[in-house]
Amino acid sequence: MAANWSVLRSVAMAMLAGLASGCGSAGDVVGPLKTDASAEVDLGPLNECAPVFGAGCASVWPSFVFQKAAKTATGVQNDLMPQWFPASAAGKAFDVAAHNLRDGVSPVSPVVILPPKPIDPKNLADETKPEASLAADSPTWMVDAASGQRIRHIAELDLNAAAKPDRQALILRPYAPLGFGKIIVVGLSDKLLGKDGKPMPRAPDFDVVVQGKGQPKNGRLLRSLAQWKQDTVALEKAGLPRANQVAAWHLTTASAAWVTGPAVDLRDRALAKVGAKGLGLQIQSIEVDPAYLAALPSLQATPLPAGATLIVAAIHPDIALRIKGLFELPDGMAQGQAPESTLNWLPDGAPKVALQTKTTWRPFALTAGPKALQRPDAPPLTLYGHGFLRSVCAEDLCVKPNQPDAASRIFAGSGAVAVGTDWWGLSGAEIGIALGISADFSQAPRLTEKLVHGAVSFIALSRAVQTHIGGDPRFVVSPVGQPARPLTDGKQPLRYTGNSLGGIMGTTMVALHPDIGRAVLNVAGGVWSTMMNRSSNFAPFLMVVAGQYPDPFDQQVLFALMQTHWDLSDPVHFAPLVVQAPLPGTVAGRVALWPISWGDSQVPALASSFLARAAGATLLGPPVAGWVAVPTDESQPFAGKAAFVQWDSLRGTHPPGNLAPDGDNESHYATRWMPEYWQMVARVLYGDGQVDQRYCLGRDTDGKLPCSLKQEIPKVAKEMAPLVELPPKALP
Repeated sequence: MAANWSVLRSVAMAMLAGLASGCGSAGDVVGPLKTDASAEVDLGPLNECAPVFGAGCASVWPSFVFQKAAKTATGVQNDLMPQWFPASAAGKAFDVAAHNLRDGVSPVSPVVILPPKPIDPKNLADETKPEASLAADSPTWMVDAASGQRIRHIAELDLNAAAKPDRQALILRPYAPLGFGKIIVVGLSDKLLGKDGKPMPRAPDFDVVVQGKGQPKNGRLLRSLAQWKQDTVALEKAGLPRANQVAAWHLTTASAAWVTGPAVDLRDRALAKVGAKGLGLQIQSIEVDPAYLAALPSLQATPLPAGATLIVAAIHPDIALRIKGLFELPDGMAQGQAPESTLNWLPDGAPKVALQTKTTWRPFALTAGPKALQRPDAPPLTLYGHGFLRSVCAEDLCVKPNQPDAASRIFAGSGAVAVGTDWWGLSGAEIGIALGISADFSQAPRLTEKLVHGAVSFIALSRAVQTHIGGDPRFVVSPVGQPARPLTDGKQPLRYTGNSLGGIMGTTMVALHPDIGRAVLNVAGGVWSTMMNRSSNFAPFLMVVAGQYPDPFDQQVLFALMQTHWDLSDPVHFAPLVVQAPLPGTVAGRVALWPISWGDSQVPALASSFLARAAGATLLGPPVAGWVAVPTDESQPFAGKAAFVQWDSLRGTHPPGNLAPDGDNESHYATRWMPEYWQMVARVLYGDGQVDQRYCLGRDTDGKLPCSLKQEIPKVAKEMAPLVELPPKALP
């Protein structure tokens, strides 16, 4: 479910043609400040470049150079200078204000290094061998300063800079979130070789630290000298002798208050205002297939809701009823729904969001298939999340008569009533914002902070729908020969399913929504900064990035910096709250399934594995390929509460590395069109809640798990596979 890429690419090219060049400006910050020993020392200017290793002010990012001691939950506060970071070609300096409010860096931030000479990659622990990062001869080290434990990670060269080896970043990616408020020590050993076969040279300031003689002249290095020396000790205790250390530094990760805290705070404030029954709801149109109008006898017998129109006409093979309108929700944005709007932060700099006295209204669409109006019992309400840069009211639930739609097919076969809204932040309406960020990364909060509000808005949506549609006598259903009943059963926990963005951001939304009991989060991944270079979805945006920030190292620094903004809603941080540690008030016994499509060009398997580890989920086996540090279980059905399943549509895979695939192999879409996939999903959502892959065995290439099925993607509705029994019978 991708956006219209030909249109998006044209817009990107137009933006590039209209952009001018320029440069940024610098400012001064002068000591004295306190060192680690809390003694007043005249550190001198603190605006001078202080690379702890490699070349350029931003090498390495992140490190202690960009943090200062402060009275915060972590003991530090970020301390960035705008002149040290890339300015756009149009002369827009990087805005560090939001970063400097934080009490640490992202717990999943890539570590970006510009080495003093090109690196030979053969010794690196890339994504194909992450366990090598824990070996005694690893060139790269990450250590938890408190526990002394080594941290599994990926070390890779930026493949986007292959033509500019002198600007090719070495990128370290933690294999799992580092944790909140952690001091992490990073080290490079003399096993890190250049293409000349020789180790990297030590920076002179680090040589001073290792030798224990003299002190750095740079104020930012001097103020953290005591801890910097301890970094070498921590690495030595972990197994890397000081004599073999080429570089070492530490960083402090942000507290939970600055990562998940804002979304949880907004959620709690919204819940208090929304209440059990939700706020307002405005119905704008009601469409009913004439063949099923008799099942809604009160709809024509009573006046329509104010402002609503009734359309009696065929809609779609899988849709008998469709309602469109607006729902009311608390407004936690500073400028409402304006493109430039960001969260309405409390003025004291705390990571909390204040609700406006006014509310705001967002679009919704609700659908019910023929079976939903014929079944004797009322189904639970299902929430639906659309794909990347799409719209629930222009595509998805508002499908055209001849348009194929896999989600609607599952809903139709299961007799479900589904409702969704445009995903605020990454819906079709925000394409311009996304392209604007690509040209000026300082605008990132305009997108990422809308995503936070977008996730919370589903709470207001579902509760308003249950009250104003589920409880409205005009929508009472009278199946033939059966007693009248409400359209949905408001006593059952909600269901949720979403594809692509609906799986990614759906993970965050489900974690925040207290009423969802079962969720299927299809083709999802975590850590946006990892996905950006590895997803075909981002190709048009990367064109704009390259036009404004032509240096490949600058690009990687910006992707890493943006992760701080992504953090506020990145599913990798919220996945633990889905099943492992649900938030207070969450419905008991929640079940979550994350299916992935092997070889996916849009959401890489690496990102899915990150999400699985964070969620504490089980990978159901036998898998296409196992994931390090993710347990597997081959029992069928799986009776656990959190699972990932790999399905292979035989569309190939992509080479490892951070280079976006050349084109889309459509694996991202294929599995959702398999009738066997519908059976697996429907059993989780509407059956006994258990996961069973075996429905695919009859059509599998070898009759064995894992499922490997070739599946055509229909172009028109009549090409869709016939409906199967949903939810299916349990297999023996």
